[in-house]
Amino acid sequence: MASLLLRQRRVSALGVSRILQDNGDSFRLRLESKFETFASIGVMIRKYSSGKSAAKFDFTDLTCPHTWYPNARKKNRKVFLHVGPTNSGKTYHALKRLESSPSGIYCGPLRLLAWEVSKRLNKAKVPCDLITGQEKEEVDGAKHKAVTVEMADVTADYDCAIIDEIQMLGCKTRGFSFTRALLGIAADELHLCGDAAAVALIQELLKVTGDDVQVESYERLSPLVPLEVPLGSFSNIRTGDCIVTFSRKEIYQLKKRIESRGKHLCSVVYGSLPPETRTRQATMFNDTSSEFDVLVASDAIGMGLNLNISRVIFSTLKKFDGSEMRDLTVPEIKQIAGRAGRYGSKFPMGEVTCLDADDLPLLHSSLKSPSPILEQAGLFPSFDLIFMYSRLQPKRGLYQILGAFYRECEII
Repeated sequence: MASLLLRQRRVSALGVSRILQDNGDSFRLRLESKFETFASIGVMIRKYSSGKSAAKFDFTDLTCPHTWYPNARKKNRKVFLHVGPTNSGKTYHALKRLESSPSGIYCGPLRLLAWEVSKRLNKAKVPCDLITGQEKEEVDGAKHKAVTVEMADVTADYDCAIIDEIQMLGCKTRGFSFTRALLGIAADELHLCGDAAAVALIQELLKVTGDDVQVESYERLSPLVPLEVPLGSFSNIRTGDCIVTFSRKEIYQLKKRIESRGKHLCSVVYGSLPPETRTRQATMFNDTSSEFDVLVASDAIGMGLNLNISRVIFSTLKKFDGSEMRDLTVPEIKQIAGRAGRYGSKFPMGEVTCLDADDLPLLHSSLKSPSPILEQAGLFPSFDLIFMYSRLQPKRGLYQILGAFYRECEII
């Protein structure tokens, strides 16, 4: 394990972020390291002693997260990075490998994606369990699992594993779950699907694991055309259109405005819909014999859902991210826009535009720009580390223990 090791107590300088509410109801700890110092991400819980005192373990040393997962380290994993734009077939190829493996796990960012994969495998006569934070469906004899990434089991052995949308390891709120899966899943083959912007960071993270990493690049299978004119009036809505907005209230307002003209009926898809409801809505939209020929959706459609969309129309290029109203990022715009013109659908070419002309410059520039290279990944201490640290402070409550851990932790 080469490169410079940097240890500091003032971890904020290294990109550590937290949310600590005054009322103590919640505490979120996320550790992120800059790419330059992430080169030696390796780490062990180090033993130290002082004079004649008994040896102690430093449970706040987070500089070697790959050592938290001994099962994965016992394997000589073959890691395949499937990278490319949306609608390029990268996830399809990984799923075919999963389907043909004796055992495996699919880890996705959405419940609906895990649900779709479990249904696909079971339909192909490959028994597959479904495990998310809200449901658990077990199938007799299943040696495959489709899970949301937070539910990934890092104690089991697999022949094949997939982590979908791997670029989300840089997400401020969920990135640590993708990092955990990346470092911790014990599989002979690990297939990572996502944006090419994550390649350099993943290669750096895996330098210390001894894994064999291969990069396979894909090109989009059908053309995507950014239009020069906005939608303008809702009278210009046509069959196969998908209007994208970023709040449930706005979704139903747009649905009402479109349907009030009497020409179209709208299906709706957004993140908090139950999986079965979202599936019914998507099925109605995809069915050419259905009267529901227009889709109104949130950015949930950007995460790999199979929808027969002819044209994506952004109602706005701003969204509230939980803390502030901001412009969509280049990856977000490309991810959502890329859902138009799915390969194999009745629309051989995808189109994308905006509701308002003022948003067109940002749309066009984003589609022409490469996604920014990821420079940091989320990191969260394992339960074992927090538990052992708490044993040293029996008189403190959980809130105080986490606060002390945050102040004392060390990363590179």
